[in-house]
Amino acid sequence: MVRQCFLTGELIFFAEERARRPQNFKKLHVASTPKEFCPFCPENSSMTPKEVFSTEDKKIRIVPNKYPFISRNDPTHYGIHDVLIDTANHEERLYQFTDEHMAEVIKSIRERVKVLQNDSKTVYIQTFKNDGIDAGASQSHSHWQIASLSVIPPKYQNALNVLHKYYDEKGGCYFCGLKETLKKQIIEENDSFIAYVPTDAKFPYEMYIIPKKHISNIISFNDKEAADMGKLIRNCVKRLASLYQGISYNICFFNSPKTLSESDCFEKYTHFHIQIIPRIGHMAGFEFSTGCYINSVLPEKSAEVLKGIDIKQ
Repeated sequence: MVRQCFLTGELIFFAEERARRPQNFKKLHVASTPKEFCPFCPENSSMTPKEVFSTEDKKIRIVPNKYPFISRNDPTHYGIHDVLIDTANHEERLYQFTDEHMAEVIKSIRERVKVLQNDSKTVYIQTFKNDGIDAGASQSHSHWQIASLSVIPPKYQNALNVLHKYYDEKGGCYFCGLKETLKKQIIEENDSFIAYVPTDAKFPYEMYIIPKKHISNIISFNDKEAADMGKLIRNCVKRLASLYQGISYNICFFNSPKTLSESDCFEKYTHFHIQIIPRIGHMAGFEFSTGCYINSVLPEKSAEVLKGIDIKQ
């Protein structure tokens, strides 16, 4: 079975037989930085640049990335690269956070995005979390990264073009219309958000989270919506952790670019969304050479399995 990703046009080949290969879905190795060498522990704050934001209790801090991939001093590709340290506890994982703690994490991201968007050179802000060695995390202490860019990345620009075309042809937002067709794909929902497995999922047990209201930018979320969003992210990650012990994963926020002129209408056709990518198996020659994906678990089966996990344990 082959499907095409609506937003990117990438092809996904579903091959359930591949899940039976002995190397697939193996127990993942979890690397941990010793606490005494961890730059994200409060007692080692001298190892990081001076914080640019913190909650009153210092449980959440934002510091400039010591090894940024973008620079304020680059005249061509200006940007700011931050690290959000989401817990003071070296061993605490995101799926263990309380509702209140997750709410503070999302509100902290929201407030930092507001500041970065006020920078005249910023056009787009990417928030993401790499958790686990297979997800590209260089530090085991839980954290996020927030990067402001002076350009819209090509992959997201392509998605914007697709969403704009859909809006012009259908007269509405793609994600708003999608909510009516999800049905069995929904994993969990609350007052403000829906978590689901997309039919064009590129990865086994991949999930998306979208707001029920048409909101294009995280800075528009009120505190209630931020709290609801935090709970759903935590619960989705908890499902993955229950499914595979020590699983690595990525969380990616897709935010509307900043409006730069009257001709921009991003708010009309963009819908804030979150992609949660479990790092089960590895991309290999076919994926790198073609830009296509092989998914060994049908999205319908992923949704069934994830929804059936008891996260109250």
